[in-house]
Amino acid sequence: MMQAELLENISETRYLSADNYLVYRTIMRIFYLEHQKMHYQMDRDTVLALLRQQACFTQYSPEQLTLDLQQLVKWRNLTPIQDPRKPRTIAEFKNRQFQYMMSQPAVEIERMTITLENLSTRTAGLSVSPFRRIREDLYRAEQLDSLSLREIQAWWEDLQEDFQRLSQSHQDYLREFYGPGTEMQMKSVDFIAYKQNLVRYLEEFIQDLQHSVAQIGAQLERFSPEETAHILELVRRSELEIPRPQSEQASGWQNELDARCEGVWRSLLDWFVGSDSTARQVLNVTNEVIRRTVQNAALLVQMENMGVSNKAELSHLLKLFAGFQSVEEAHRLSALAFGVQQVRHFAFTAVRETDRADLSTYDEAPFSHLLQPRTRSYRPRLDRSGFADKSEEKAAQRQKILEKERMLRQKVMGYIHDGRLDLAALDDPVPPDVRRVFLSWVAAANFSPDHRGRTQYGQSYTLHRRQNQTCRMICTDGTLTMPNCVLIFEEGGHG
Repeated sequence: MMQAELLENISETRYLSADNYLVYRTIMRIFYLEHQKMHYQMDRDTVLALLRQQACFTQYSPEQLTLDLQQLVKWRNLTPIQDPRKPRTIAEFKNRQFQYMMSQPAVEIERMTITLENLSTRTAGLSVSPFRRIREDLYRAEQLDSLSLREIQAWWEDLQEDFQRLSQSHQDYLREFYGPGTEMQMKSVDFIAYKQNLVRYLEEFIQDLQHSVAQIGAQLERFSPEETAHILELVRRSELEIPRPQSEQASGWQNELDARCEGVWRSLLDWFVGSDSTARQVLNVTNEVIRRTVQNAALLVQMENMGVSNKAELSHLLKLFAGFQSVEEAHRLSALAFGVQQVRHFAFTAVRETDRADLSTYDEAPFSHLLQPRTRSYRPRLDRSGFADKSEEKAAQRQKILEKERMLRQKVMGYIHDGRLDLAALDDPVPPDVRRVFLSWVAAANFSPDHRGRTQYGQSYTLHRRQNQTCRMICTDGTLTMPNCVLIFEEGGHG
């Protein structure tokens, strides 16, 4: 049970909410920053100089600072220390000089305020590493008898820290989806692009959560009540081994220690074991976040697409405008459909029939100007139309290609004599298209293990190379120096 004297009023925190809190907090923040620099003691003049570096304290007087320092001393935030120097004047004797330093509770309170100020800048995340460390800690629980009391105490602290980190991380992360800032973000169009990464992140966390919770729950259920009692007894003995000051050894403190250890173990069981465990609740909340995310993204897409499918209405209005015989009728329909219009001036480069400035817009000849959005992602819409019948053009093109291939084959066959193509004995200049065919034959046979190949006309041939000899193939566009090769065709070269 809690002792009543431990719940007394904490005077050290009064400066956070006092009427003159801005001055008090600024003074305490200056003392804390100097405390971090190991400048523990400061007199009034030093504090005043640091205060006046800020714009809102340029007119701050020494008398005001003296009163504020005395009030902070009264609240036990500052501890005064008499200046050991002897006074040299009567004024110094009357105005006793003090050195001020922060009390230990004030240091902790100011450190807490800095932590609270930085909570909004912390990045919460759903990490699965605490699951792995908790599994390892529970595996080590089976070997506690072989460890010393100091090692058992370190194991118990690691288990508590990992469990606390797991609970705090998922609470901080999921709590962000129920605040006012998240509601505004889910209603923005940018949330559509953010949705995909968020859903994938949560789905991966759910998979790791289900896998890890099942393993940790099985480990905890494997411990019998006797084994659990033995583990907690070892932990209790390791805690009692820690030297504690007399102020912490109040009556019944050992019972509180036993209750705290049993409470940690019970929290582990409630988190991982049972159908109504905290892990199951986290799983349900995460699924709810995914459902809300997908639903909001779908609503945003639907709202963004509203008004897009008004093509039929616009087409109907344009047909009505086009069917009118006079401009007055068009004016009346425009007033009914669009209301009072704002005047907009457009400049264009079309050639006018007259330069009269008093001529009405409706008296001008119609002029068409294509407008396009000024965005990088714009692509002109393609008109949907049927396919034209190009069968005759394709047939003519096919016939042209076949005729070209027939003429090329005729040229190539003209160089084969008696089933042989001797590239060194060619007398007539070879055209480039025929040369490409010959070189393709040589390359195909050269890559074959048996130096055999087959032409595109169905002829089989064998490549024979004259060792260490080259030949010169005279072509219409130059002379090609290449290895001396002979292609010998089967069946006389007739495919």
